[in-house]
Amino acid sequence: VAKALISGRVDLLSVILEPLLEVVLSLALGALMGAVFSWSERFYHSRSKRQAVSVTFVMLTVALSMLEFQVGGVHIAFSSLLVCMMLGTIFCNICDFSEELMARLDRWTAPLYVLFFVLSGAELELSVFRDSYVVLIGLVYILMRSAGKYFGASFSARAVGCDPGIVKYLGVTLLPQAGVALGMAMKSETLGPEGAVVANITLFSVLVYELVGPYLTRVALLKAGEIHEEGATSARGEIIHFHWRQRHH
Repeated sequence: VAKALISGRVDLLSVILEPLLEVVLSLALGALMGAVFSWSERFYHSRSKRQAVSVTFVMLTVALSMLEFQVGGVHIAFSSLLVCMMLGTIFCNICDFSEELMARLDRWTAPLYVLFFVLSGAELELSVFRDSYVVLIGLVYILMRSAGKYFGASFSARAVGCDPGIVKYLGVTLLPQAGVALGMAMKSETLGPEGAVVANITLFSVLVYELVGPYLTRVALLKAGEIHEEGATSARGEIIHFHWRQRHH
């Protein structure tokens, strides 16, 4: 849609059909790869082989999501973000040992996250903030997103009858913004000068949210009674420990 608006060639095909096809086909490709991924993991039993298969499938999925072609004059493309998110969703919901495997992968993915954030941060051009309108847009985006997260989550939690603590603090825990937003920022750079402005505003907002978001999330979880000052463990760790006890008792 943004590409069509920037180019000045707005038509039904480029504004409605192609974006819808991209979303639907991306979800379908991710679901297919997730199902095949889960099925193939059952043939391997060692930790090293399962990790190797996991990395291979992720790289293969990313490669497939980068394909673009024309069908009857319609441009067909995929969103790598949606494809990979659907891959993980399907895998974690239908694979019996997904929690255990993901816990192992988490041990060595930290350097990849660091590299991703460093490369993304290197794209931030502070010179664009010399223009007052860019700063204004960035501040409005940060404030409106924060308000939307807080009041939207509070309204939804109250509507479904959640505990008062969840109603009050859920929105605060949704403030952190990182991976998906950075991916969107990198994609927007293909839109030309306008895309570069969008990317820089997004990167700046990620910087702000990641400076204050984790701290506010921790405070909100403490206030809501979901975690404690000492002995707090991750949900994934609790699940793995539960399955371990089930197998050994």
